[in-house]
Amino acid sequence: MSIEPNARRRLQLVYATTRDTQLLNELRQVLEEDQMSFVPSADLLREIALCAACSKEEVSGLRASRAGLCEAHRSRWNLEACMAATDGGANESLQRLVQGLLASPDAGAQLLMAFERQRRALRLVMEAHARGAVRLPDSIAASVARACDSSPRFLTPALSRPVVPQAS
Repeated sequence: MSIEPNARRRLQLVYATTRDTQLLNELRQVLEEDQMSFVPSADLLREIALCAACSKEEVSGLRASRAGLCEAHRSRWNLEACMAATDGGANESLQRLVQGLLASPDAGAQLLMAFERQRRALRLVMEAHARGAVRLPDSIAASVARACDSSPRFLTPALSRPVVPQAS
């Protein structure tokens, strides 16, 4: 029982409208809407099948859960499940980006124009920092420098990158 009336419905609305990947992952766990179940690696399944300490419980040729596993294989099962869960956020974000690009004929051009504007703005910030017009904390200056240098090679040939001297 919850204090908030229609809490599940409100969370579903937030889930449907948010773009924050961390919030999406947390809401998915709360709402139990994980679309893809965990499948352990073939190596782990082979080791479990050969292990004398693990029970041989299977459903249609595949192990359904970690019930009956020895301590070592249960730990490895948990590790693989956690690794699979953490990879999903980045893939989901990229999937949403690709779907958005394919949804509109000019979405790719819009994305590249936005990228170019942001790249130019970052370069101007770095130039202002290098000339002493703006003093950025070292961590922020390093982050901006990494962002300036992280553009895809096919968009920015190495020879055309301007070198910005750093003021000390």
